[in-house]
Amino acid sequence: MMYAQTKGVRVHGGENVGGQKVRVQGARKVWSGGSESHMFNKLEEIANSKVPKTPVLGCCISRALEPAAVNANFFNSRINWVVQSSAVDYLHLMLVTMRWLMEDFAIRGRFAVSIHDEVRFLVASEDRYRAALALQVTNLLTRSFFAWRLGMRDLPQSVAFFSSIEVDTVLRKEVDMDCVTPSNPQGLKEGYGIPPGEALDIYAVLQKTKGGRLSREAELA
Repeated sequence: MMYAQTKGVRVHGGENVGGQKVRVQGARKVWSGGSESHMFNKLEEIANSKVPKTPVLGCCISRALEPAAVNANFFNSRINWVVQSSAVDYLHLMLVTMRWLMEDFAIRGRFAVSIHDEVRFLVASEDRYRAALALQVTNLLTRSFFAWRLGMRDLPQSVAFFSSIEVDTVLRKEVDMDCVTPSNPQGLKEGYGIPPGEALDIYAVLQKTKGGRLSREAELA
């Protein structure tokens, strides 16, 4: 049931799905009727293209996996490559944008590590809220570029900004975790005097930066 609701059903062009005729160029089958059908069709279109490329930065797959070399083999691998490499495109754009903003607005810090869907920066304490704002602006610009490259001219607020930016003095999964373990029975707060961090949404970040000011005056005001 979930599969049919998201991916849809496989049909030929010209067939009726949900009372609507499916329109498609060529004789290939497409997914239709699901909430994510268009996305899966696009992924398959890229994977089947002569030279598969990511839709945003145009990065090419290894020639060893191009259809000309392997025909229809490794099709799922090419689809997975499109997804994973598009995520790498997103990370690259974020890092470039953050570096630009941090240099332009004298935010003292540097990129530290990326873990799956997380990006961590080491930032001077005095600049932490401006860095959080820079991350939100970075996500807005990166999302906008992705949407524009895919032909979308609107960006919902729900994806324009991160749901939260974590500001902390230690590396932990959640800012309110005290990290009590057999080797650390007293936790971070009692054992080391490390308080919980902050998880700031876009509204909290705007409040902390005097309405969204990236300049140093926002920290001094």
